[in-house]
Amino acid sequence: MAGSNIQCFLGFPTKHVNNLTTRLEGHCSAMEASYCESYVAWRGGLRKLHDSVDAAVAGDSAAAAQHLAAGQGQIAACSNALTAFGQALVDLRSDLFERGEADPAEPLLAREPFFATLDYDAVHRELAGQGAVLPGRVFWDETVSRLREGGARGACRLLDRHVRELQSDLHLFIGGVEAAARLPLQPMAEALHSTSIGVGRVMTGFTRLVTTCGYVSVLCERASQAYERSRQHEVAAVAAG
Repeated sequence: MAGSNIQCFLGFPTKHVNNLTTRLEGHCSAMEASYCESYVAWRGGLRKLHDSVDAAVAGDSAAAAQHLAAGQGQIAACSNALTAFGQALVDLRSDLFERGEADPAEPLLAREPFFATLDYDAVHRELAGQGAVLPGRVFWDETVSRLREGGARGACRLLDRHVRELQSDLHLFIGGVEAAARLPLQPMAEALHSTSIGVGRVMTGFTRLVTTCGYVSVLCERASQAYERSRQHEVAAVAAG
């Protein structure tokens, strides 16, 4: 996992490259770029909305309107980038699992049975000892359940659900901002300043998505290692005759 959690979340092999892995890495790169773009736009949009509140409190209606419009534009850009993330994830899942064009011997497919054999509690203890998991097994158990039962395909479906829930929370927030924008200056400022729960929901969604990608990355890597060890044992057994 030398790259980012998202760009390397499938645990790509390091010993071979083919057309499939190249396409998949392209999808993951698009997911990484879209996540970064969406988060930066989200934070920038919040900053502009806060500037709008400050201007409204100061009685500067022109500046308040300007900052509000800029904030709404950035949050819309955040939503668009999340849509691009979701599309790249759909394309990745289709190329690997659903088109039926991948060679069953491809390591990214051949490792699938090994997700059911991993010692997930041991992996968690190892990560916890390095400070690489959130306290209280937050987001861990659900990720493990999906990978144990459905492998990397299950992980892709989980991530798809997370990004859709994040977009849903974001759209609720956008609706609240639009409603606030129709109010007179001071009530608008009060309404925008009272969105902390909505902001928290979206922030949690971003955290859930990137943290789950990190967990999936580690576990995909471990499944690949288990598959490689199995292959080595098979070769050794054949050689021993």
